[in-house]
Amino acid sequence: MSIEIKETDYENYGKCVQISNGIIDVVVTIDFGPRIVRFGFIGDANILYNDLERKYVTRNPSMVERYGKDAAFYRYGGHRVWLSPERMPETYYPDNEPVIYGILPEGVSFTPVRQKRNEMQLSFEVIMGEDATDIMVVHSAKNCSKEKQNYALWSITMVNSGGVEIIPQNQDNSNALLPNRTISIWPYTDINDKRIFLGNKYLTVQHDDSIEKALKIGVNNVLGWASYTNGDYTLVKRYIHSPQAIYPDFGCSYETSVSNDYVEMDSLSPLYGIEPGAGIRHVENLSLFKAPASPVIPTDEISIQKFIDELGSIR
Repeated sequence: MSIEIKETDYENYGKCVQISNGIIDVVVTIDFGPRIVRFGFIGDANILYNDLERKYVTRNPSMVERYGKDAAFYRYGGHRVWLSPERMPETYYPDNEPVIYGILPEGVSFTPVRQKRNEMQLSFEVIMGEDATDIMVVHSAKNCSKEKQNYALWSITMVNSGGVEIIPQNQDNSNALLPNRTISIWPYTDINDKRIFLGNKYLTVQHDDSIEKALKIGVNNVLGWASYTNGDYTLVKRYIHSPQAIYPDFGCSYETSVSNDYVEMDSLSPLYGIEPGAGIRHVENLSLFKAPASPVIPTDEISIQKFIDELGSIR
């Protein structure tokens, strides 16, 4: 089936663009954002988290001072692009204005207005093939200022509660004299949190919606993938990790954060010095699978490896 692209209303997100190949579909907001607020098999569950109650909103005096008296950043749910390192209020630009979209030969581009005061313009393209169960998301940032700016692109995917996230550890032991794994831990993260399992081959996070305490960890994910299994479905996020590049947050190319409602799966580009008028890109592949019959036990690396093997080729 050929790719179908149409405007539609979705949930309480207003006007959106739906992209479908008859197997999977994606819905992207254009009244604000943009956000990918749906990704799933046609007629089946949406693996992405939707904040339909607008629970997750950030307002504070520094945002008001920079962006105006009604400034508010809504997470909205789904998939978005930010800039790293995280700063307040620069990162929390209130992207609540309409988005321009354009039809491409293999997908759709989504471009919001330039961020006032920040002088950066963020956008992404969604590329979908016929008969595919995956999409490619090309994230971009353009420096609209007259000064060089230093940023990494930060691709954030919010997924529904109740699942298990698997993050591979670096297995390269060609030089035993040097460390090969970096783990960054945010101040509010309890290192003894029972939701985190740190193994020799895999790090896992088991979501538990009865625990309200937030956590966030980051790693130098040299293998460039992570997965999230929830019920009958698994989402695999892939990207390119550049071993020689400098990454934000003490060298993290992948980060995950957890609330009691959702899990965030984040990949990051290297840090770039972006000259005036120049831009950077960061490409991700998001693949959707029916979960294997063997359940994943997040604290058992034999179970995790069996699950990954049954899932099929991740790389």
